[in-house]
Amino acid sequence: MPRPSYWETTTFFRSPDVLIIGAGLTGLQAALEIKRFDAAKDVLVLERAPIPRGASTRNAGFACFGGPTELLADLQAYDEAAVVQTVRERYAGIRALEERFAHREIDWCKNGGYEVVDDPGKAAVVRRQLPHLNALLQPVTGLAQTWREVGRTDISAQQWWPSAKPPALLLYNPLEAQLHPGKLVNVLLEDARSAGVRFLFGCEVEKLTENEDGTVAVAGAGWGSLTAGRVLVTVNAFARQLLPADFAAQIRPVRNQVLLSRPLPDLALRGCFHYHEGYVYFRNVGQDRLLIGGARHVAGATSETDAFGPNGVPEAFLLEKLREWFPERGWTTADFPTRWSGIIAQGDGKTPILRFASGNVLVAGRLAGMGVALSADLGQRAARTLLA
Repeated sequence: MPRPSYWETTTFFRSPDVLIIGAGLTGLQAALEIKRFDAAKDVLVLERAPIPRGASTRNAGFACFGGPTELLADLQAYDEAAVVQTVRERYAGIRALEERFAHREIDWCKNGGYEVVDDPGKAAVVRRQLPHLNALLQPVTGLAQTWREVGRTDISAQQWWPSAKPPALLLYNPLEAQLHPGKLVNVLLEDARSAGVRFLFGCEVEKLTENEDGTVAVAGAGWGSLTAGRVLVTVNAFARQLLPADFAAQIRPVRNQVLLSRPLPDLALRGCFHYHEGYVYFRNVGQDRLLIGGARHVAGATSETDAFGPNGVPEAFLLEKLREWFPERGWTTADFPTRWSGIIAQGDGKTPILRFASGNVLVAGRLAGMGVALSADLGQRAARTLLA
């Protein structure tokens, strides 16, 4: 590439006080929080793609904190206090999003969340354990029954499960919501620009090096380099290549598939639905479209990737589940002409990472598929940690 001009190095590529790598939900909310705390800070956000891309604009648009089968599985795998704290962080993020953005143009709709259990044996286990789970969640949500069973005699049951073949168990909570993640990111971009945050798109970062004076040298892929006072890495599943080999926390990219239906004028289903420990999820989009996604648990090693692209195995599984749940519709692949993939970050726990990789390089990420809920709180904490 040509050497930058003096004009470029003193404007676009001038050294910021804080450099944020990744223009997704976490990075943008961290940038806004820094500006709220200290408007004089020069904040620059680098994004490798033409638009924010990864999981922030390629998820299913759920503002959720986890269904009962996921949380009950987590209680088997992790410390009880840690599970409750993770739900607390997710729910705090949902409330923050609702307070700040529900009145904005992000298609926020609070139809609640649902858990689908189609195996009678599993349904019996969940019913038996649900009182304990609700007791754990009460200090977080303020509800004695965060999740309650939906019966076929409920007045709105047809809206909740518009099929002649109900599942073995259907649970409901009133606190979850859905939104348009692309519109949310767009609103955050507008707010960040208004606050004076600078942006450079199409600038992939290759390497971070701490200088002797404590500043960080940022080397780019095809665009040059710059120096920053402090750096925040918020690229989530793509962070590993920028981190030292001895970085303690595990970050593993996982690809999820999402399918969106053609317009279905008679679609009655409303809300955010979870199935099989959250591995499968579906919802209405607007009044007449159905979105379904996930199923990475049936894809094996092929889902362990940071490369976007289709995967026929989970896509076929998702269609088969719809045929089981709503057989009267006779679903075919043609019903889902719009499809995409998103890359989430998994690891050795469900708690997000917020730790320094070096003296002035902070990492915030590994949101485990809950970025919509967790990003607001994580972005705030990252900003305060950087400015401490």
